[in-house]
Amino acid sequence: MEQSVVIKSKVDISRNLNGYSFPHKLSSREADIIIQKVNNILSSSKYDLILNKTRELSQIEIDSLLERELVDGDFLANENSAILVNYDKTICVLINGLDHIKIQVVGYNGIKGLYEIANEIDDELESHLEYAFDKDLGYLTTCPVNVGTGLKVTNTVHIPAIQILKQIDDYYKIAHKIGINFKGVYGKTKSILGSLYQVSNSITLGRSEENIIQSVESISKDLSKREYEGREVLKNVRKIDLEDDVFRSLAILSSARVITNTELMRCLSSVKLGIEMGYIENVSLEKIEKLMTGRQPYLKVISAYDEEEKVKRASYIRREFSLANRNNK
Repeated sequence: MEQSVVIKSKVDISRNLNGYSFPHKLSSREADIIIQKVNNILSSSKYDLILNKTRELSQIEIDSLLERELVDGDFLANENSAILVNYDKTICVLINGLDHIKIQVVGYNGIKGLYEIANEIDDELESHLEYAFDKDLGYLTTCPVNVGTGLKVTNTVHIPAIQILKQIDDYYKIAHKIGINFKGVYGKTKSILGSLYQVSNSITLGRSEENIIQSVESISKDLSKREYEGREVLKNVRKIDLEDDVFRSLAILSSARVITNTELMRCLSSVKLGIEMGYIENVSLEKIEKLMTGRQPYLKVISAYDEEEKVKRASYIRREFSLANRNNK
């Protein structure tokens, strides 16, 4: 199987309805009409999407959606917004956010399959609704950068070797030249969390869906190749230092009484690297990736975006990495 550094993929499709103002100018009545239109179409979807008015979401549900990066503060602040979401929060449709409709599909094994799901939902909606569309520009969106296909695809990649070997700048330059956004995943401290970076398309106008997907997958594959080559270099020139960092990180996760989100993500990154390089055998890789991508049942104390509750966070992590639990998913 081809080695890949991608630990999460996401597909977004943005759409607006013809005959309605953009969401920030909608009346409450118009917003409710759009919510009902979309819900009526998708209520019988095979993906079991459940409607939630934003103002009716519990704090736990809000925190879970925030950690998975499915919503943001602006969406939650809009009382006229709503969300259709499946049980495991891998498929959701935002209604009356930045655009009237935003279809989001998240997964962990490739963009193409996610796009097929998002496109199927989009086709179902378009068969019943009239989208705002221009024959020259394509689909019309609130944000000009999304005009065209309205498609954004994102891979989150884990590239510790590239970061250690200071090869990151190469990819900032490459990405800019080919119309790709390449950026670190940042926490509140503005430091990059756990050697995680995001690769996404920067424009949708004048590009086909296939071309957008291909460009993101292409640079992701190149990152994977460079990362695994880098790991071989580290094995040869920094073996002891690398092993020391891996096992120190595991010890911190197993024993720390206080841990910030930045330190937590750094240690998770190091242990993930150790597992993949064969240094650690008794820790679940799936557990590590769930913690790094917000797939665990939501606990605010481990949020990658919350620097508070350092003691509670450490207590939770100690239990997860105790000898009895560390190999559990």
